[in-house]
Amino acid sequence: MSDSNDSTSGSWNNIPSPAPASAPIADDQSGTLMQTYTARRRQILDVLNVLTSLGIHNEIDLPRVAVLGSQSAGKSSLIESMSGVMLRFEFDSDGNRLSTPREISFGAPISDKAHVTDRLRRAQLAILHPSIDPNKFLDSDKETSGSSLSFSKNYVCIQVQGPDVPDLTFYDLPGIIANVSDGGNENDIQLVENLAKTYINQPNCIILLVITCETDFENQGAYRLIKANESLKSRTVGVLTKPDRIESGNETRWLKILRNESNSLENGWFAVKQPDFNQLASGISWEAARTAERDYFSATQPWSSLEGEHRKRIGSAALANHLGKMLSDLASIKLPETLAKINRLLEDANEELKNYPVPTYDDPKREVIMLLRDFTKDVAKHVEGLPPSCTDDPADPFTAGLIYCINKTYDAFRLQVHRTAPQFRPWEIKSPPAKPLKSTLLEEVKEDDPPSGCIGTEFHVDEVMDLAQRSRTRELPGNYPFAVKLTYIDETIRTWRDLAGGCFGKVQGIMEDHIDRLIQNHFGRYEHGGLLETVKKVVKEQFARRQTITEKKLESICRGEDRPCTQNEDYFFHCRSNLLVKYKTIYRRSKRNGRLFDVSGDQERLINNAIAGLAQLGIHGLHSNEFVKLFPESKMDPALEIMAEARAYFQVWSLNGFSQVAYKRFGDNVPNQIDASFVSRFDDDLELALVYAIPDSDMCREWLQESPQVARRREALKSRKDRLEAAKDKLAPIVRLLSRSIFTEPSSPPPTAKAPLPPPPSPPSVIALDCAPPPSLVQSMPRRGPISASRTISLPPQPMDSPGPSVLRAVPPGSDDESGPIEISAFEIAPSAYEAVPPSSRRHRR
Repeated sequence: MSDSNDSTSGSWNNIPSPAPASAPIADDQSGTLMQTYTARRRQILDVLNVLTSLGIHNEIDLPRVAVLGSQSAGKSSLIESMSGVMLRFEFDSDGNRLSTPREISFGAPISDKAHVTDRLRRAQLAILHPSIDPNKFLDSDKETSGSSLSFSKNYVCIQVQGPDVPDLTFYDLPGIIANVSDGGNENDIQLVENLAKTYINQPNCIILLVITCETDFENQGAYRLIKANESLKSRTVGVLTKPDRIESGNETRWLKILRNESNSLENGWFAVKQPDFNQLASGISWEAARTAERDYFSATQPWSSLEGEHRKRIGSAALANHLGKMLSDLASIKLPETLAKINRLLEDANEELKNYPVPTYDDPKREVIMLLRDFTKDVAKHVEGLPPSCTDDPADPFTAGLIYCINKTYDAFRLQVHRTAPQFRPWEIKSPPAKPLKSTLLEEVKEDDPPSGCIGTEFHVDEVMDLAQRSRTRELPGNYPFAVKLTYIDETIRTWRDLAGGCFGKVQGIMEDHIDRLIQNHFGRYEHGGLLETVKKVVKEQFARRQTITEKKLESICRGEDRPCTQNEDYFFHCRSNLLVKYKTIYRRSKRNGRLFDVSGDQERLINNAIAGLAQLGIHGLHSNEFVKLFPESKMDPALEIMAEARAYFQVWSLNGFSQVAYKRFGDNVPNQIDASFVSRFDDDLELALVYAIPDSDMCREWLQESPQVARRREALKSRKDRLEAAKDKLAPIVRLLSRSIFTEPSSPPPTAKAPLPPPPSPPSVIALDCAPPPSLVQSMPRRGPISASRTISLPPQPMDSPGPSVLRAVPPGSDDESGPIEISAFEIAPSAYEAVPPSSRRHRR
């Protein structure tokens, strides 16, 4: 048996099948082994039933069998033929899932199978009338009233016990319907289909698809659900009901389905026949119904002529046996995985229960003081900055960290300030350059902008010149008022006040959300008594105090930027000079179709010769773009100077790289002030303010009263923990047994005593034995190669509480075999050929 449970499809492919028998097993061995296999299979299925009764299937996908079919396809009759009665409520009247499922016994246990149908009918009525006492439906003479549901998510449980009943548990889903009767609810069609999908879409659900032969196959909606999802076919078993209703001449079509030649399923099809209406009315017994079924298939064509494997797919007993084996084999694979999930859920429940301790306060005032102190310490840690855990969700602002989220806001603020840079265009808007050249010049101008671009208004050189001309009053020729430069600088920084306020607002929101989470974590369970509300009130007042102080500080910073000023004179002059050269160069090129000089020939060679000549005169460090200073002044030079100076104030170029004046200063000052006045100082005096709010002991005791929601949550967690522990206790022994045994039917023949074992054609399977050999088996024989996996040994079954199986190994006489024990997946090897090896000395060969 493979231990790979990584995928659902893999689990279905790894379900073991019994090896075909080559000869009959001795009666005593066959009986013992079959009883052992049947007992183990029932143990597995009993555990599944216990897990379901505990509600574990609501949290973990358990192996199950769901009966799917159209209405009146014979599903309930089919279940009766293969299996007292219990009502199970998992949802309230509004359709909400209950925290703990309720199971109500519905009548006394039934010893006569003929009464099962009537009891089922009454149980279904009780489920559909949740407002009425279920016991009223046990007596048919009593009248019932009240609103009735069309369908319900709750269900009827049938528990069957006895020596001749199959190892099965069924979920009988409502029949798929295509229409509703007059006055019915059209929504019931989709409701039933959705309810069926919730079961059959579970990866561990074995689907028993019921198709009636009295209706065309294509008209039965149940198969449509299977066909719509190809993955369902691997775990669907088809069954044909009412074969006696087949129209004459259509037998061949249904036989093709039974042979899996048409509408094929990976697990094939079965055919069964249930009692008709007259037989049910006459009170036919269960045994008589099964006898009638066998007689029908034996005497009626074309069923009586079926042979081979197809003959084995006739009758309710064959179907029940097949389903029982599928369910137990699937469970033997999935139960270890289920136990691991239960352990994880149990750990989660225990961890959450720590947050809901039972309140026991001898000194309520001291308890309140300790709670407040722990809260303020936690606030101080978060304000200082906590590194995130590797398991934290980076998308959650709380787990990502307070300072981390605030720093992201600061980065976004600096970028917004940078994007307010004045957008000067050193070419005329009235006579712009050609489009290809304009694109090239625009790229050169934007080299100073941030990668995300700027949001300021564009100003062209002729527009700047026009404003300068209109601003002149009594200045000398060639001079223009400083107010012109101030206008363009103000156009940039006038938005900074709003950006600063927006940045502070975002930081304040982050702080409030983060502190609210801390308050909820520390005092959420004390909402009912008033402690939570008191803490929120004090914290809100603290926010208001820090907000007032911070806003005054930020206003002071913004006022400092109202008048342009910088002490970085060297950087400012250097940046203005570079920008002026750049703007003049671009303007001149915009007027000369991209050229800087009005000469023909090799311009680059001429420029290099000029630079070399100036170097001989002692003028070093010149670049080709600086030759623009030598050209005569143009009418736009004053505007270009205004543009260069306004942009230089926003930013400067240093010799070693990019250095900022105004926007970088403002982009640093605002975040620093917010952090100094609001974030890092928030916990100042917070503990003192909280302590002042502490009342007397009686009020503290009232504060500490937990809310009914908290008490209910604690009880729900305790109930969940109890259910998980009960499930673990029931499941753990079976899983231990599964870890060292294989649950397949034994069918291989025993060899003659002491006969030499021939070497197999392929390496053997390696699986531990399910039984411990008696100590008397201490004989040896010459080893003749690997032990065949098809060989089995008939030994007494090992009890479930045994510490572990022994392992058999071959021991050649007189040799020191160090190859280690060989584990055998079989049940019948001549015991005289091997000796028992205690578990402590085993070594595994894989």
